[in-house]
Amino acid sequence: MDLNLLKTFDAVMKSKSVNEAAEVLNITAPAVSHALNRLRDEYQDPLFIRQGRGIVPTNFAVELHSEIQEPLSLLLNGSKSRQDFSPELSQRTFRISSHKDIDLIVVPPLVSYKNEFAPHVTIQADIEHLNEQDRQDDLRRRRVDVILATVPLEDRGYNNQLLFEQELVVTASKYHPRIQEELTLEDFMRESHITWKTQRLNTNTLDSVAIDTVLPPRQVAYSTGSVVTALTMASQTEWLAITSKWQADLIADNLGLRVFPIPLKIGKVPVYMTWHQSQKNDKGHEWLRRAIVESLAMSKVVESDSL
Repeated sequence: MDLNLLKTFDAVMKSKSVNEAAEVLNITAPAVSHALNRLRDEYQDPLFIRQGRGIVPTNFAVELHSEIQEPLSLLLNGSKSRQDFSPELSQRTFRISSHKDIDLIVVPPLVSYKNEFAPHVTIQADIEHLNEQDRQDDLRRRRVDVILATVPLEDRGYNNQLLFEQELVVTASKYHPRIQEELTLEDFMRESHITWKTQRLNTNTLDSVAIDTVLPPRQVAYSTGSVVTALTMASQTEWLAITSKWQADLIADNLGLRVFPIPLKIGKVPVYMTWHQSQKNDKGHEWLRRAIVESLAMSKVVESDSL
């Protein structure tokens, strides 16, 4: 099959428009339609159906795009992007493996940065690994470009860069019957807690950054891997929830939460960017790493906690 047919199909899937795909590919709209007709004949499927003034893909088209996107990106951009990458022209897809809580901080400024400097690049940040071996395998096999996590990969062949550190705070409902203007250590240890689990250390976030060897045991009422769930739960109960200061500043007022310093000796939560050594000469990959760093700096999202 002519590779350009799949390249055209990919552009239409991303833009959901024949005219926009033609503009991205620098060809005419009739040429795009002709390529789609050839693919329809090849696969015996309409691929796209008119809906209002636009088009929507068929179920088969969605499945086909999912299957071809990664190999197509490698074929079209693989060798070229390693030597010559032009962000303003590239149609490359970058894949980030992260965690929903880190995504809240990183993804919005990164997308804004991409829209300004690399409008045709696609950022996929919906990949989450729970298995450590899968995480390493996908980096090594280039199924993902970078991993964002609170723990670096120390194995040989991986590079780690500390992006920023986040201060932790404790939150409680504004209507908490026993905690109002301050939170003492006695209060902290007496109340029940919602623990915020780390993704990779199989422990809760507070224990993972404890400066003392072991923190005193707490009464755990609920445990979650989502800080938004923890904060929402804390706003409707008498339970305390640990979160980053950035996330507390963002949503605590809207949820009716008070924010207090943690009355224990703890460090900050680091967030690392990790990639495989095989990407060191890839100019496109170099741009992605720089884009993540610069977008965070430009947005000032982590300014107060950055190194």
